[in-house]
Amino acid sequence: MEFLTNHNHTTHSHHRYRHLEPLLDYTPSTYIPEPYTAPNSISATHNQPRYGHTNDFETLIDGGEDATRDYITGIIIGALIILSVAVVWFLAIVILKCMGEKKVGFLAGRLIRPTATTGSSSKGEGVEVVMPSPSNPEDGIDEGVPVNHAIDTETEEKFTRSVHLIRAIFILSAIVVIISGGVFYGKGVVSFKNSIDEVRLGIDLVQTAARKTIDLTENVIQAEGDIEEELVPTAQVEQENNGEICGLDSEVSAQVRTVYVELTKNVDLLKEMVEGSLASFSHDLKNLITLTEKVDSGLDQADIFFYILITISVVLIGLIVAMLVGVFFAWKGVSNCVTKAMQYAIIWPLFIFFLVLSWLFATLFLIASLAGSDFCVNPDKNTQAILGQDEDEFQGIFFGFVIFYVSGCTIQPAGEEEIIALASQARVVLEYAHDLTELLGEVPIAGIVALCGLTIQQATAVKKFVNFSHDVTHLLNRAIVGLREVLACETFNPIYTTFVHKALCIEGVSGLKSIFTTTLIISIFSMIMIMFRAALYPIKEPDVKLASSDENAMEVAKYNEDSPGEKDAGDEQVVVY
Repeated sequence: MEFLTNHNHTTHSHHRYRHLEPLLDYTPSTYIPEPYTAPNSISATHNQPRYGHTNDFETLIDGGEDATRDYITGIIIGALIILSVAVVWFLAIVILKCMGEKKVGFLAGRLIRPTATTGSSSKGEGVEVVMPSPSNPEDGIDEGVPVNHAIDTETEEKFTRSVHLIRAIFILSAIVVIISGGVFYGKGVVSFKNSIDEVRLGIDLVQTAARKTIDLTENVIQAEGDIEEELVPTAQVEQENNGEICGLDSEVSAQVRTVYVELTKNVDLLKEMVEGSLASFSHDLKNLITLTEKVDSGLDQADIFFYILITISVVLIGLIVAMLVGVFFAWKGVSNCVTKAMQYAIIWPLFIFFLVLSWLFATLFLIASLAGSDFCVNPDKNTQAILGQDEDEFQGIFFGFVIFYVSGCTIQPAGEEEIIALASQARVVLEYAHDLTELLGEVPIAGIVALCGLTIQQATAVKKFVNFSHDVTHLLNRAIVGLREVLACETFNPIYTTFVHKALCIEGVSGLKSIFTTTLIISIFSMIMIMFRAALYPIKEPDVKLASSDENAMEVAKYNEDSPGEKDAGDEQVVVY
């Protein structure tokens, strides 16, 4: 923003007694803000389907109740779809478990080696029957005979291939979860942390700039007040000398009167401008600092969330590694009370708990990434809309400057003309004070007595005012120039871009999208691991059952008829082909 200095004061041509330090001039800034372009990832997320609902973030800010409901519905539908898929998937796993291994095989949770009744005997291999030779043939058939079914080679090979495939899918799913967990931390969580750090940096910069502006504003107010205060004794001198500070008729005396009258007149005008423009400036800036302190306190909660995300990723990866160890033990056929206790008491409860959290976080991160992308497609416009809701919190012209910085310094602030007029008026006061100092600054008190026809006491008061006004004018000059510089675009706009463009949009929203994507992948492949959880357990051998069926009874009866001489031979092992 370029402040212009316009005033009609003309330097008076009169005798000068000394050369004074020149006043500072304000140099307009040439800073041009870098335009914001939404990253492709943010634009793609913004354009995701909303199922007939709006994706305009501004409707959430200043839209009516129906418009707000329409926007919120659009961003939660996708989350509800994901949550519904998770619930249905969990129910399917429970139903498959209830159906049992005989109906759905490994999907029920265990691998069971097939028997001859489930396999094929086309290779010509028979059924091995082990039975005790009863003393009573009828008793031998009624009580049943233990039978061990042997399966053919083709069925065994097919079963072995299935076991290898199930365990391979489980291991690959575990590897995908581990890799996604690494990306979850390395790209998503780190970006989220960087976003928090950038916000904190922005807060520090805002507070530093705001405090500097407060100091400069108060310096201007203080300098104006000091000048006005020092005019009180000289005003009394005027009253004592028929309303003139320098009552003699010399040319220099006339110049002193003219400069002093113009100085007092312009000090009054400056006072009115300061009270109208800058009186609430400090108040608004202090409110801004208070707001940033609240945001900074809220970041402590974000830090807690950051550590929660780290804990989830570390624990989940640890559980996956433990499961891979379990697959190794299962491959080796190792199963004891220790492995069972680890699986059923620790690994599975924790894994399911964190899996449920993953699904919930996936839905929340989807909502956050959608809303964040909608905001960051046009952050300047949406920020202005948000600030417009809190305009009443600002009592003075500073709100106009806030909008000026947010807009990329394209919308001229409403208070710009007031600041220009204030700077111009301050310049007039400064130059008149300088002129008075040049006229009387080097004149001794006795010379002022002779020049203006004053008493020593009155001349002392005038001399004190002249010297003081010189110092204060330079202080006021530096404060005005400093205030104009700190209010320039190059001071606050980079802070805003650091705060919103970089921290919130580039780091924050991009990080949220990465967290959502990796969390969803972790959830899906963790569910696949549960579906193929049979890989964690050794192969379950079929139970040895008593041959009480009609078929086995017929085999036993045939054996008894073909081998009458062996009925009393005691217990024997008989192979029936």
